[in-house]
Amino acid sequence: MPWRLSKAEVLGRGGVDRAMLLLDTSFLIEFEDELAHRKMGPARNILAAHRRQTAAISIITLGEFAEGFTDPRALVEFLAPFRVVALSRAIAWRTAALQSSLPRRLGENDAWIAASALSYDATLIGRERAFERVPRLNYLSF
Repeated sequence: MPWRLSKAEVLGRGGVDRAMLLLDTSFLIEFEDELAHRKMGPARNILAAHRRQTAAISIITLGEFAEGFTDPRALVEFLAPFRVVALSRAIAWRTAALQSSLPRRLGENDAWIAASALSYDATLIGRERAFERVPRLNYLSF
């Protein structure tokens, strides 16, 4: 990979998890593009501004993002600095409750990602307008 971002830069300093950022697939796509073109853009600026916070992705985001890779090793290397949040029964319950509470359901993957952010009290960062409809979700559109 033509870039290097230390784990400390992505995961935060001093081992203190002040607050977690949960990065949506749209964020990772933008981040990868900025790195490939060696430019500072919104994704890199957000990570720099929140460098003391843990940066994580949902296992759902990992699956979506993996579609753009043909080399699994390149995928693992790119995602190495990010914490991967697994699904749990609590997240499954929250996903079901979220979907049933909304007048218009989210896409299935978006529902899992939003429920993961809610469960971890994380700030979700992405470009999906649908996330703006989720009550109590701390969502940052970039």
